[in-house]
Amino acid sequence: MEKHEVKKSATFFLVLFAVVAAFPFIGTSYGTYLTVKIGILSLYAIAFNLLFGYCGLLSFGHALFFSGSAYALAIPLVIFNVPAWVGIALALIVPVLFALATGFLSLRHREIHFAMITLALSMLFWGILLKSRHLTGGEDGLAGIGRGMSVKSFYFVSFGVVFLCSAVMYRIVRSDFGLLLTGLRENDVRVTFSGHSVMKLRIMAMVISAFFTGVAGILWTLLDGTATPSVAHWSFSAVPVIATLIGGPQSFVGPVVGTVVYVLAEDIITKYTMYWQVFLGAVILGIVLFFRGGVVGIVSERVLSRFGKRAKGAA
Repeated sequence: MEKHEVKKSATFFLVLFAVVAAFPFIGTSYGTYLTVKIGILSLYAIAFNLLFGYCGLLSFGHALFFSGSAYALAIPLVIFNVPAWVGIALALIVPVLFALATGFLSLRHREIHFAMITLALSMLFWGILLKSRHLTGGEDGLAGIGRGMSVKSFYFVSFGVVFLCSAVMYRIVRSDFGLLLTGLRENDVRVTFSGHSVMKLRIMAMVISAFFTGVAGILWTLLDGTATPSVAHWSFSAVPVIATLIGGPQSFVGPVVGTVVYVLAEDIITKYTMYWQVFLGAVILGIVLFFRGGVVGIVSERVLSRFGKRAKGAA
């Protein structure tokens, strides 16, 4: 069963990779930009789901790591005019440090208490960004961050990074460490009795999640050439939560599917009405209510059910 699942996942990613590689040559410039955006947000959602879907920890403040990475890249490049590699290195280190601090303050709690602490810390950082105008640009943010290549070239670079990071996270969740994380979600008391430190495992999961969220933050900042406080707001923390719920938290590809649905629904609805939040909310609510386990969960269930009926008929 495990080999079959690995083969199925590998086939999915190979097909996805082929489609993604061909898109810039057949799509429009805006379509290419939107696809890069979907790829970056997919990485953001997968990193979030490492905590939520596998570890059972619902973070409402994941924008803290995303924005921390964005500003750790933007401030050195725009304010201090340092080389790009220095800014990228800082942008990878800062979310890890934020994760260690956040984990120390929040991981002693679970469920709503953990979620509220992560939300509070994220909004605290958002407030700091707004007030530190001399360093962060305040509400205007920081602009003029060059990526040194066209959108089409950046498309391939960003998706190469997204696929690499996704492959690493897939390997993590399929490892013994990933099984321990799943054990934390199901019953952390049993994990404790097996001789493992629950706190240590949770901190490691948060650090890994924050690191890959930081990679997404770097790509996002390079794509738009700006870093604004909007990526630190609680509403941006809601993006991976909504995407994961749409796609299905119990599946590795669920957040990817959910991100595609979320971004395309937002893009299409905003073309027709200024009240897009109402209609988008209705779409999301319908999916969450009637697609238990997310889109991937319900599709997998129906496919397995159909194959099961065929097997019985053949017997």
